[in-house]
Order: sequence, then C-alpha cells, then structure tokens
Amino acid sequence: MFRRRSLPLLAAALAPLPALAHLPAGSRGPNGGQVQDIGPYHGEMLAKDGELTLFLFDHNDRPVAAAGASGSAVLLAEGRQQTLPLTPRADGAALVATGEFRAAPGLRVVVQLVPGPGQARAQARFTPADPPR
Repeated sequence: MFRRRSLPLLAAALAPLPALAHLPAGSRGPNGGQVQDIGPYHGEMLAKDGELTLFLFDHNDRPVAAAGASGSAVLLAEGRQQTLPLTPRADGAALVATGEFRAAPGLRVVVQLVPGPGQARAQARFTPADPPR
C-alpha cells in the first residue's frame, strides 16, 4: 500500500518531461548542424566552405518554412570578418548565405534573424564547424 509521502514522488516520476524532447543548445540537429535558440525558434546552422545554411524549427522541433524570413550572418573566419545576407533557399526550407570563407574549426557566426513582417528580430551565436559538445 502507498504511503502519503510516496504520492509526490510517484507523481513526479510519471509526469511528462517535455524539456528532454527538445534539442539542447549546442547539440547537433537532424541535418548535422549546431543548434541554438534564436528568438521563438531553434536554429540549426550548417557550414561548408563558402556557404552557410540555417534551418528553423519551432520549440517542438518541427521544421518551420523560411519563406518570408531574412537576416544577416556576421562571420569571423581566419581573422577576417564579413557580413553576409541570409535569404530563403529556393525550396523555402532554409536560409542560406554565401561568401568566401573556409568552414574550419574556430569559425564564429552571429545571426540576426527577421522571421517575417512585423516579427521581432532575434539573434544567436553559432560555432558550426567546431566538434559537438
């Protein structure tokens, strides 16, 4: 028979843990990129030489269309800083930026995101070429 002291422990054990279902900041996302919180979204940044790709997800980790979103990526690579515009990819699934840089460890990217008309700007910092934590 249960004691009254056991009820709170049992209730806590049976309670859902929604926070564990979300991708933690700094982890790798479904496309293999680094995940960070960016305003009301999770952003997943992938970097390859000359190209950045930013996927957006809601807080239930469902993909969000990037059509209508815009922004900029300020990157620091090999001691050189450049600002690149982020524009929706042709399929609308992500934002992309292109420039002359190498996706090597130490690459730092600060993203300014404008999710859509009338929505507040958001910012996040990524180190997409570094190994996962």
